[in-house]
Amino acid sequence: MAFLKRKESKALWILFVGILSVLLAVYFLKTLAVWVRFHILARPFVRSSYIPRPVLEEDKDTFTWLIHMYPPIHNAGAEWMAHAMNQALLHDNKHVNVAYPKPKVHEFERVRILDSTDLQSMERAVTHSSVLLTHLDMTPRAVRTAVIAKRPLVIVMHNNYCMGQLAECVRALPKNLYLIHNSYWIKDWYKSHQIPSIVVYPPVTWREYETETSREFVTLLNLNDNKGGGTLVKIAAAMPDEKFLGVKGAYGGQVLDRKIKNITYKENTANVKEVYAETGILLVPSKEESWGRVAVEAMSSGIPVIAHPTPGLVESCGAAGIFCDRNDTAAWVREIRRLRTDKEWYADRSRACKARAQELEPTPQLAAMSKWLSEIRWRE
Repeated sequence: MAFLKRKESKALWILFVGILSVLLAVYFLKTLAVWVRFHILARPFVRSSYIPRPVLEEDKDTFTWLIHMYPPIHNAGAEWMAHAMNQALLHDNKHVNVAYPKPKVHEFERVRILDSTDLQSMERAVTHSSVLLTHLDMTPRAVRTAVIAKRPLVIVMHNNYCMGQLAECVRALPKNLYLIHNSYWIKDWYKSHQIPSIVVYPPVTWREYETETSREFVTLLNLNDNKGGGTLVKIAAAMPDEKFLGVKGAYGGQVLDRKIKNITYKENTANVKEVYAETGILLVPSKEESWGRVAVEAMSSGIPVIAHPTPGLVESCGAAGIFCDRNDTAAWVREIRRLRTDKEWYADRSRACKARAQELEPTPQLAAMSKWLSEIRWRE
């Protein structure tokens, strides 16, 4: 009996050591992968021989984005957030450049667009910038550029996946790293890094999105798996008498099922108001969503929103939203039916949604952002 207990204890100890070894190996490999991304794979947007120069007085309100894509070529939430921020800076008499690889246009609504593969143009732009900005894919390259050029870097945080990457950013730019969070829950997520930061909700000026709508369709924007393309198929299959609209997104594999005849599919569009002009209910069954810009856009026209309760969607929709678990098809069907059959309930949700969109008017946050950016300076 004692022998069996010792054998069992030894087996448990071996299992514990094995699990611990696997966890340590995973942590090491993830850390190594981040280091490789920053120090081997990331090429700066200036030459290594670039000689940094102090910011000239006339350049103290010039900001340059180092990113992977931008409207009108790429129509996704992060890019439209960047553009809305830039429009606010331009309105405040600031100067803005956006640099990404091989652009098809060189200006968009007064924003100057540069080819980030042209190092001569990039060095000139960086020299005449007071602050660099970036987000998502281009963060490692932007960090290396900021270190060489001695320019402070602002990273716009769109999600909660970047804890390890952010630690590497802090090591590279301990005194010159700043963050713009797209929500308060994201700000709270990264608070342990203690990086100077502000919150700017993805700006949606409700007057710009307000439109008359036929309320013909129940709509989903972006049909990738995370956004709920498969969920739309399940809901539509359960409601053959209802008309659904699925609009293709700008990224990710799109989940479509042409056999479901009550779904009309549309290509991605830069003019999203055309979509809202046909929408009676917006679905946002995202598995992960750090904010939910489309929800606010739709609410600007009083379109009720049914959403999966991610922290971001709960924060953006507030009490105006209707929330269902994305895996509970019956709950989505029930809420759509209620909105379609109960006119008083629809009117109540419509009023609440419009009020929430107006409450999120971005002007105060954008004015604070402009002032905050203007005060950032390189610190030795």
